[in-house]
Amino acid sequence: MAKIHIVGVGPGSPEYVTPIARKTVQKVNIVVGAERALNLFQNDIKGEKVALTAKNFQEAVEYAVKKAEKGLEVAFLSTGDPCFFGLLRPVLKIVGENADVNVVPGISSIQACAARLKICWDEAGLISFHEGVDAQKKKKLAESSKEGKTLIILPDPKVFTPSDIARFLISEGLGEKTTVFICENLTLDDERVFSSSLKEITSLNFSSLCIMVVKPL
Repeated sequence: MAKIHIVGVGPGSPEYVTPIARKTVQKVNIVVGAERALNLFQNDIKGEKVALTAKNFQEAVEYAVKKAEKGLEVAFLSTGDPCFFGLLRPVLKIVGENADVNVVPGISSIQACAARLKICWDEAGLISFHEGVDAQKKKKLAESSKEGKTLIILPDPKVFTPSDIARFLISEGLGEKTTVFICENLTLDDERVFSSSLKEITSLNFSSLCIMVVKPL
C-alpha cells in the first residue's frame, strides 16, 4: 500500500474538494501543502501539518519522504489536479518515477474555467507559464494563436501577466479586437469573469489567481 499520496484539492472552494480527498487526508500521519490548501482541510487533518512554500519546497518534501520510508503515511496537497501542472511532477523528481505513489485527482481551475465559459476544452490550446517563461513556451503560444484555436492560458502573475501576454500576442500579429476572457478567483466568493478585447487587456491588472482565455476571430 502506498505511503505517499498526492491529493488534488480543487480550484479553491471547499465545495470543490472531493470526498476521496478528505478521506485520504483524514487517514494520513503527515499533511504537506501550501497554507491555502491546508486551510481547506482544517477539520480533516489528524496528524502533523507541514506548510509548503517556494523556499522550503525541497526540504519539506524530503522530510515527508523520509517519514514515509519509516512507515508513516504522507499526503501532499496539490491545488487543482496533481497531474495538470501540479505537484505530481516535482514530487516524482524527488522520490523517483517508480516510487509507490497514490494520486488522487482533483478539479482543476482549467476545468472550472471551461465550465464557466462553456468551452469544450478538449479542442483548446492549453499553455501554462506557472513553471516559468522561456522562448520555447512563447513560441508555442504564438504558433497556437495562429492556428485559430481557443487558447486557455495560465499566466505567470509576476513576469508574464495577462497584459504582457496580450502585448506579446499583438506583436505576433493577433488582432487587437480579439475576444479575451479573464476568469479570476474561480469558485471563491470574489469570483469574476471579465470579457474584453486583446487591446484593452494590455492596460489592465488582474488577480494572481486568474486564467486567460483568448478566442481568435
